[in-house]
This record gives sequence, structure tokens and C-alpha cells, in this order.
Amino acid sequence: MNSRSAMTFCRTSPDAVVVSVWPRAHSQTSAVRSWLESNDAEILFTSEVSLNVTSGVPTIMALYQGEDWVHNNCWYGESPLPSGPPARPYAGAKWKAELTFTESDVQTLSVFVIDAKKTKTKGSLWSGKYGIREELRRAVGGLGNCCLHLTDDQKSALGNSVGQNAAGGYECDSSYAFHCSRVLLDESSIHFLTDARHDVDGFEENWKKYEAWLSNPNDNIGTAPQYNTTK
Repeated sequence: MNSRSAMTFCRTSPDAVVVSVWPRAHSQTSAVRSWLESNDAEILFTSEVSLNVTSGVPTIMALYQGEDWVHNNCWYGESPLPSGPPARPYAGAKWKAELTFTESDVQTLSVFVIDAKKTKTKGSLWSGKYGIREELRRAVGGLGNCCLHLTDDQKSALGNSVGQNAAGGYECDSSYAFHCSRVLLDESSIHFLTDARHDVDGFEENWKKYEAWLSNPNDNIGTAPQYNTTK
């Protein structure tokens, strides 16, 4: 399976799940693989996504598109930062990026696309994610939910739209597998996130174009806009 077929699977299967290991926990990727295998999750595709140190905030904004906390930082109290709460705009995205990204020039996310229909018990991945997150957090010495992102069960959300126009749920919730697969597996999306800078002039204009692409699941793979760095 390649990235294109992985995205197609995520769009058409209610059992598709995307598991992402944040850069903070990249050293623990093998532990995540072992956890998935112990739950009988079928790993269909893996990818190492290389971003840079400035990609954190845009990547958080993309993966959690449409969620208010990205802006209002309402979950900050669960994992306060030693430096204090970030300032607006995108305060929540800045907070989450501080938890999940590192200070290295190269940031690597390990991405697993899995078929969850064979998991040992219904919902076992989701009920067990809190335990593995805590194990990873202790291993890397991080704060809060800094290591692992697991997309929600798609079954109820997709319903009869699987294989058809699946725009419904994807526009309303950022945790679906297809949405996250487009963010992290589409090369044009990766190029955009690599070039994006949230703290310079022109970001809002660029972001609106990218968000419009991301909000339309019918757009072709590979057509995310380029980040225009011209002032």
C-alpha cells in the first residue's frame, strides 16, 4: 500500500484509524507499533513525515481544524507550560505544539494507517489509549498528552456515506481518519506545512486557501495550495 491508497482506504472504510506519534515521542515509535499489534490492529501503511521546527502550530491547526480550543486554549489548565500560557492568536495551537514538538530543526511524525476491525474487543484501542499515552509520556519526560494522536471511530460518523460523498462528518470534526490522512500523507499538504510560518505576515491569507482545500474532501490528492512566501 502507498500513501494514495492509504488515503483512499481512510476515506472509504469505517474501520480506518490514523495513529500519529508526535515528534516529542519519536523515539518511542516501536512501542506504539507493539501496542497496536498487541491489540490485533492490522497495520496497512506507515510513514515517517519530516517537518521543521516552525511547522508545529500550522500542523496542530490542520489536524484539529474547526475545534475552538485551537484558538481559545480552553484545555490549557490540563497541562500548564513552565513558560505560562501562550498569547493569542492561535493560543491553543501554540500550547499543543509546545507539548508535542521539540526544538530540533527536523521534526518527525510517525504515522500508522490501520484497519481496526480486528481489534480484540470493541473500542479497545480507544479505551487503551490513555494507558499507552501515559507510558510514552513517562518514557520521554513530557507533559500531558504530548506523544500520541489517535483518530476516532468512524463507523457512526460515516454511516451510509462511505464510498460516496463523505463530506458530512469531515467538515465538522477533525479527528476522522481521512481528514488526518490528508494532512499528514498528502505530499502537497506536507509541503505547505513545511513552508508555513504562523508568526509572519501573509500567514492568514495562505491559511485560508489551505483550509478551503482541507475542508473539501472531494479535492484531488496533491492539490493543496503552495505556501506563498512573497510579501
